[in-house]
Amino acid sequence: MNYFRYLSSFLLLVALASMAVLWWQDAGRAFQYDAAHQRAGSLPFIFIGISFITFQLSLERPWHKQVKGLLLGAAFALWGTEQFIQPCRWLTVLDDVVIGIFVVDLGVTICGRFFVKK
Repeated sequence: MNYFRYLSSFLLLVALASMAVLWWQDAGRAFQYDAAHQRAGSLPFIFIGISFITFQLSLERPWHKQVKGLLLGAAFALWGTEQFIQPCRWLTVLDDVVIGIFVVDLGVTICGRFFVKK
C-alpha cells in the first residue's frame, strides 16, 4: 500500500473544499478584498502544495524529476504560508525563495523542451 497516495488524495480533497469555502465566503462579502480573504485564500495553496509533495513521494521516478516536483509543491505551500507571516526581512527572504523556485522550475521545463530530441 502506498500511504502517500492516499494522503495526497485526502489533501487534494481538503484543498478543493477550502477553495469552495473561499468562494462561498467571498460571494457572501460581494467579493470585497480584505485580510480574511487573503488568509483564507492561502489555505488552498498550502493544502495543494502538500498534496503535490506527497504525490511526488508516491511515485517511482528519476531523482531529478522527483526533486523538481517536490520543489514545486514546496513553493505552493510556502506561498500560502507567507500570508500568515508579518512583514519582516524573513518574509522577504521566503518570498525570494518562492519566486526563485517558480522561475527555476518553469525555466528548467522550458529549456528541457529545447534540448529534447524527438
